[in-house]
Amino acid sequence: MHKKIAKAVTSSLMAASMVASSVAALIPMSAAAGNCLGQNDFDDGIGLPWHICVTNPAEQKFDISGGTYNCTIVNPGGKERGGDSRWDCQFRHRSLHIEQGHKYTIHWEVDATSAGELHTHIAPLSGVGGVWQNNSEQWEQGWNNVKISEGHNEFDSSFTAKETLEVAEWAFHYGGAGPYQPSDCFPKDTTLSFDNMKLECETCGSEFVSASKTPCLWDPTNELGVITPRSDVRINQVGYFVGADKKATYATSEEKSAVSFTVKKNGTAVFTGKGKPIGFDKDAGDYCQILDFSSVDEPGTYTIEVDDTSNTFLNKKTKETYKKYISHEFKIGAGDTYKGILKDAMNYYYQNRSGMDIEEKYITSYNPKDDKSKLAHKGGHAPKDMAYVQSKWVRAYGQEFDGDKDYQIDCVGGWYDAGDHGKYVVNGGISVWTLQNMYERSKAHGTDSKWIDNEDTMLIPQSYKVGNISFSGSGTPDVLDEARVELEWMFNMIVSSSDKSWSDCEGLVYHKMHDHKWTGLATKPWDYAGEKLADGSDGWNTTRIVKPPTYAATFNMIACAAQAARLWKGYDDAFADECLEKAKTSWKAVMAKEKKWHGVDNGKDAWKTDPQFAPLDQAIGGGGYGDTYVDDDAYWAACELYSTTGDDEYYNFLKDYKNIHEGDGHDKAFDLTCSLGGGENNGSFSSFNWGCTAGLGTLTLLLSDKTSAADKATIEKNIQTAADTYIDFENGSSNGMGIPYKGTKFTDDINAPGVIIEGYEWGSNSFVINNAIVMAYAYDVSNHNMKYANGMVSALDYIFGRNGLGFSFVTGYGTYHSENPHHRYWSYELDHSFPMAPSGVMSGGCGAGLQDPYVGGLGYQRGKVASQKCFVDSIEAWSVNEVTINWNAPFAWAMSFFDDEAKNFSGDVQTTTSTTTKVTTTTTTTTATTPVKDPVWGDTNCDGTVELADAILIMQYLANPNKYSITEQGKLNGDVDKTVNGLTSNDALRIQEYLLHLRSTLNPNA
Repeated sequence: MHKKIAKAVTSSLMAASMVASSVAALIPMSAAAGNCLGQNDFDDGIGLPWHICVTNPAEQKFDISGGTYNCTIVNPGGKERGGDSRWDCQFRHRSLHIEQGHKYTIHWEVDATSAGELHTHIAPLSGVGGVWQNNSEQWEQGWNNVKISEGHNEFDSSFTAKETLEVAEWAFHYGGAGPYQPSDCFPKDTTLSFDNMKLECETCGSEFVSASKTPCLWDPTNELGVITPRSDVRINQVGYFVGADKKATYATSEEKSAVSFTVKKNGTAVFTGKGKPIGFDKDAGDYCQILDFSSVDEPGTYTIEVDDTSNTFLNKKTKETYKKYISHEFKIGAGDTYKGILKDAMNYYYQNRSGMDIEEKYITSYNPKDDKSKLAHKGGHAPKDMAYVQSKWVRAYGQEFDGDKDYQIDCVGGWYDAGDHGKYVVNGGISVWTLQNMYERSKAHGTDSKWIDNEDTMLIPQSYKVGNISFSGSGTPDVLDEARVELEWMFNMIVSSSDKSWSDCEGLVYHKMHDHKWTGLATKPWDYAGEKLADGSDGWNTTRIVKPPTYAATFNMIACAAQAARLWKGYDDAFADECLEKAKTSWKAVMAKEKKWHGVDNGKDAWKTDPQFAPLDQAIGGGGYGDTYVDDDAYWAACELYSTTGDDEYYNFLKDYKNIHEGDGHDKAFDLTCSLGGGENNGSFSSFNWGCTAGLGTLTLLLSDKTSAADKATIEKNIQTAADTYIDFENGSSNGMGIPYKGTKFTDDINAPGVIIEGYEWGSNSFVINNAIVMAYAYDVSNHNMKYANGMVSALDYIFGRNGLGFSFVTGYGTYHSENPHHRYWSYELDHSFPMAPSGVMSGGCGAGLQDPYVGGLGYQRGKVASQKCFVDSIEAWSVNEVTINWNAPFAWAMSFFDDEAKNFSGDVQTTTSTTTKVTTTTTTTTATTPVKDPVWGDTNCDGTVELADAILIMQYLANPNKYSITEQGKLNGDVDKTVNGLTSNDALRIQEYLLHLRSTLNPNA
């Protein structure tokens, strides 16, 4: 029983914020002595780090008002409703640290609209051990729930910890009946209002001043993923290119007249200019001025300083003062600014493979603050990934499944789609296409050699075995090898004649496969379903299921297979033939049903009359990926088949394509829309995404040698028209950040049913990057018109920090960058035994829907927060901070483009030993040498910023070097006190003095 309850603590979709693991020898850790919580009351309308979570199909809603955190039980869950038990509805605070031998006092209050009971505990997230439950000091004697009366309830308790819990949570469970819960905890529609939460350490005073102990107090340096812009000079924190536009934005909460600014290289002024005020940018949530310094073209390291020295900000938690009128450092490079990012971005795919071991020797992307080896692991869902095929669409299952209960298929292989362990054909489709198209463009431009066994671009196994598939790819393009991993999995999803439930769909493709319910974060893909609990049940008690075949999935497989057939020709002719054969066979099968899908869109209920349309709300245990209109997918598939075969059958079909949704009038054959319509999209400002794929077909026709000169001329013109639309918006009078994307009105039938949302959509960063790809093709067809390259540059500027938060959405890149994306295995924030996310991973980004409770815990109200502020860098913020295969693919595509083209932006010849750059009318030649990493004084953890965490890391390392490690670069950076060589407590003291402005510099040589 003990282990079952502890395991259930982590059984929801949500996760924890970072553990407070700092040594507090030198700094006050909490405003109130002994306070272990990040929030005691809710008077300010903010709940974090307290938040709700549910295990589907349970449902609750919350609001923070009247000084209380109010949780209303919409569906209590429980076994009979398809859930588990009382832990299906939770209210909790994570990131707690409990120290053995310390005494704690507890107080909590709750008002209930109905009488009932609940379970509450302080326990680790690992599923083993606990220190307090149900107001009992003795863990093993506290199994009886706490009785809650209707009205006001207050409770006091205390305990002395019998063990140290590095990461713990205080949780309340009040869901439905199930194991260990004979009846529902509360009636449906009960509201529980929590307030005055206290967990105080009575014996932390003496430990508080000892560097050898870890404090129990809430760590104020833990900002819960909330982004506080550290500079109002918003720049591309990675850098800019010689010969390309260089723009920054000065963003302030109050309107200001045009400011003067100075660009400094290594502290020396090289350029001065005036800001161009544009007024209030509603998406950025700030008054903005454009700072244009495009004429600065000498490679080097720079900062921008605005003549507004009163603009400072004191972080009340960290006591750090930000000079917000000074930018972060950035680089100007002659084509090498983004060097290494492509390799990191591509390693994402190897690390998310399913069905095979992930070996350390192939992990080329990792967080240098963590142990690289932690990213290696046994293969998930191997050697088989057996799943039951469903005979109909059912939103949620218990443990009873429809269809032929004996019929399973082996779904081994492929990539895990996103933060979960699901695999989806329609999302795999656009991801495979994007990687293969990246190679196909490289081939057209003569740069494809970088993909063939080139460890500077990719390092992956040259052979592997997954299920019955054995592959050896030495001498083949590695990007095709990687895409093949997913494509072969898609072949496993083709309906065969042995499936009696879908006997009329042979040759079509199953839509998706995933667990029948959501698993939690900090979950290992190789053992979460097999670990036995004390009661003998599986660890997560999940079953792998396959959803019905759909037209959309079928067209996705056809398109990718037909594309692969021409790209593999000459490398593996047998595989190329197999791809084409499968594409043609499935095309014939789906065209036999053409009258059922051609020109048809019955809206969100289309699946009820024809189950081969994917419903929009089937997202229990896996992503929805609904698509009720598939003419665009059929056009894409026909374009790929025609580009490979040249057969008139496919050309005659594709030439007549026209989207019945019209959009901006441009979604038709040989064209590119800028307004996506159909399925989940309603006027999205983009040219393609996983659900609206016609644009992919048009781009393929551009590269094809089968496309006529007349059609190609039409395509080229239409590509430039679409790119011009995005560039005009980037340069628009109210666009402060130069982003080629704007929000729209949309709905989310899964997470916010019945609500019309206006603003940035889920995965907004992917729209930005996909639009950048359109501009890249416009650059190609316009004979390298720099207008389009600069449009791409502006798009990446937004991603890398020129945005409403002054934050880079890519892990490992930028002074102030993403660290904690939503991912089951990259769960260090939740559990330090799991790895940190590797570098080169792009977060989905800001979303006006604010669908997850973690973002809601900030007190944000939908529709009242600027779109570019709707983001939290926490593993828990699944609606804004998830990562996926279809978002990293276009990001890698963009990095590949810059690898190929940026060296040509200046129009000068580049060599490996010298770089010629243009500075206005003057030409300067500089000799390149192997870069030596000079110390960034004080930056012990090598994250690009000097902050309290650097001092803390030194003290942790000195107290326990076996547990806390510092890289050689970090040791060099942190050695700021030269009275003694090497790291000492004096170095930590110097850093703190610097942060408190008691010391003007950390440079020991100054």
